[in-house]
This record gives sequence, C-alpha cells and structure tokens, in this order.
Amino acid sequence: MNKSMNHEPALFTHPYREIPEASAGAAIVGFLPAFMDLHTQETHLSIHENGALASVHLLDALPDHWVIERDDRGRITALKEGIVAGFVRMGRFYSRSDLARLPWDD
Repeated sequence: MNKSMNHEPALFTHPYREIPEASAGAAIVGFLPAFMDLHTQETHLSIHENGALASVHLLDALPDHWVIERDDRGRITALKEGIVAGFVRMGRFYSRSDLARLPWDD
C-alpha cells in the first residue's frame, strides 16, 4: 500500500509487522487466537495452513490427533471432546470465560 494512502496511525502500521494477519488491536493487547485440549493442556495458536498467525480462530491447521472428522475436501468438521477456543498471551491460555472475568478497566 502506498504510504500516502495509509490513514492508520503509525502505531498500528509498523511495530506489529512481525505478526502477519493479526489485527493491530490484538497485537497491542497481546491476545492471540488459540485452542486448548482441556484433557492434556496442549495448546496451539490459530494459524493458516502456510504457518502464518491468524487473527481469528481457524480449525484447518490444528493437529491431526485432535480431529475426529473431515469433509470430502479434507476440511475439519469435528474435533475430539475437550478442545476449546480461547487466546494465548505471554504463554498463558485464556478461555473466553477467563477473559470475561478479567478486570479490564475500573
């Protein structure tokens, strides 16, 4: 994109280039979409098939041992019991209910 046409503040355009596909807001707060197996505590960031970080929860690149069903095109349609969506920040997994309980701003 031509820099003269970029209307985003500089804060959102340069410092977070190392996190492709992640929105500036998510990068600033540091929460990245991820999944966790509640039985084993294994976590995986949400990524695209090419390995780039995703800004939303994507099933396509989750480990095969989490998958119990795929459609005719090979896309994941069902995961084993206990896989939950959430976010990782500084190495810690947060479920959606964990985030709802955080004191964001008083």
